[in-house]
Amino acid sequence: MTKNKILATLLCALILAVTFMSGTWYHKFNKDWQQQYAYAKGVDALIYTFPYFLNSALLYKWSQPSIGETNTEGPRLAANSFWHATQMANPKHYQDGGMPNIDTLYSVAWAHVKDEPLIISVPKIPDERYYTFGISGFDSDNFAYIGKRTHGNQGGHYAITPQGWQGELPDNVENLAQSPTPWFIIVGRTMLDPNQPGDFEAVSIIRSQYKITGLADWLAGRESKPEHPSIADVGPLSRSLHEGNIVDFIKEMAVSNPMLYWQIVNQAMTLNGIPARDQSRLADWADLHIGPGQDSSQLNQSEREGLSQAVLDGVQIMRALTDHGNKQVNGWVFPHHSLGRAGHKGHYFSRAALQSMKGIVAHDAEEAIYLPVSLDEHGEPLNGAGRYQLHFAANQLPKVKEFWSLTAYNEDGNLILNEIDRYSVNDRSKHLVYGDDGSLTIYLSSTRPQGKTHNWLPIDDAMSPTTLVLRAYGPSSKMIEQRWNPPLIKRLD
Repeated sequence: MTKNKILATLLCALILAVTFMSGTWYHKFNKDWQQQYAYAKGVDALIYTFPYFLNSALLYKWSQPSIGETNTEGPRLAANSFWHATQMANPKHYQDGGMPNIDTLYSVAWAHVKDEPLIISVPKIPDERYYTFGISGFDSDNFAYIGKRTHGNQGGHYAITPQGWQGELPDNVENLAQSPTPWFIIVGRTMLDPNQPGDFEAVSIIRSQYKITGLADWLAGRESKPEHPSIADVGPLSRSLHEGNIVDFIKEMAVSNPMLYWQIVNQAMTLNGIPARDQSRLADWADLHIGPGQDSSQLNQSEREGLSQAVLDGVQIMRALTDHGNKQVNGWVFPHHSLGRAGHKGHYFSRAALQSMKGIVAHDAEEAIYLPVSLDEHGEPLNGAGRYQLHFAANQLPKVKEFWSLTAYNEDGNLILNEIDRYSVNDRSKHLVYGDDGSLTIYLSSTRPQGKTHNWLPIDDAMSPTTLVLRAYGPSSKMIEQRWNPPLIKRLD
């Protein structure tokens, strides 16, 4: 082959290679950059803003009247007034997720503070009874507590003040905290012992004395409900939310109307603001019209498509990776050290996926620790196709100042309907049988374990995944410091 032919052959090969690479480059990289940019920024923004979205939906739903004749479907008429659960959470009536506990009766209020302080009143409570009020901003981060741990059981009056308020409070009112947002949520929990006759009536008397009062009414001796601004609905899906549950609402929104998400969070941030520490994030999202005073309707089609996909994928990411970055021991997941106030520490994924999506709000570790587990000893998901046992040696049972419990949930964070209406076991369960050495074995399955129903905790049927949550109220320092090792869940077949 002559030199010229060799050069011609090489040139043809080069042209073919360039042509091939050009086509590959075009296929892989010549996408709609605006859509890709909006998508990338949108996932980041969704993780930050998710509590604003969820709390907007809950504020709307929980402020509405009851649908039927009872209030067992979840909080209702709870704006600046306590809603009190009339029974323990039950899957027959409650399907709003959040992994509700069934150790305590809930007292819930969405409170609005702007022109004057709100005063929360708690009566004297018997020393042996546990109670707590976790108080959280619209971003789901805790900012105050009232309860047995922080204030004892003597009762008192506690003020939440608006930002910048400089007035004076009566001598018998404690200045508890300044609310970081105009709207905030109060989640009260009062221990109920269903094994104690008449205990529900005793708790009802206590809870009837939980009050929220504006300062002016307090000074005038009035008990009228404080005024609050009108509460915005959540757009075209408002009816489905009012009549359905929050989990289905999120799914429907993500699939059928994802741009509603940005409309809702913009409105929520406009009303409630975001902390000064996070202002740089607003600058990063401003060109996508995300933030206080922003209008998502001004986006072009490419940006809308990118942000819509970000909602769908972002929600799925949070549902799938709730354990990401947390310490795991024998399959149990210790909460991130920031949980309860994750946003204060810049851990926005934990705030979105664990505090908000999974729990609506979460306790500070000093108050209570919740340990979820969804895997067996082989790393396989827990589900009703298997039978399992959880064995605590006598010296391995949770060390707590108050009490502990173990509760089962389905993949949407709801209690699991079962034939014996048992959704939890705890250190007060009369039916549990301990070993002679003080050990405890709990059996987990979707069907009754023969001869062991007394120690059975039902889990979801078929292949549906189940998550167990161990709650420790008043946890020991060993648990808070994550040095306690809960046992593996062993598969029996």
